[in-house]
Amino acid sequence: MGFFQQRQIRKFNYQPVFYDPRKEALKEKMDAAERAKAEEYKPGASIRGSFRRMEVARKDLKYTPFMRFVSIMGIAAALVAAVYMAQLMGLLF
Repeated sequence: MGFFQQRQIRKFNYQPVFYDPRKEALKEKMDAAERAKAEEYKPGASIRGSFRRMEVARKDLKYTPFMRFVSIMGIAAALVAAVYMAQLMGLLF
């Protein structure tokens, strides 16, 4: 610690980290495949689950009376427009 001694050089432990999204995605897929491979195969398990999801989605759809009214009015408007167009072209009456 005298005037004529040089101080030690400070050293940093810097290790750069590189991120490769393709490599990460591939690693995740490989891990998922290994987990699926480790599980025991049960015939029909995936089919049973898909039907349940479809049934739940159908229950979530609320077909309200207002929607039914709008649908009927839309069909009626389309029929009236078709009759009107047919009269303009001389196909009716």
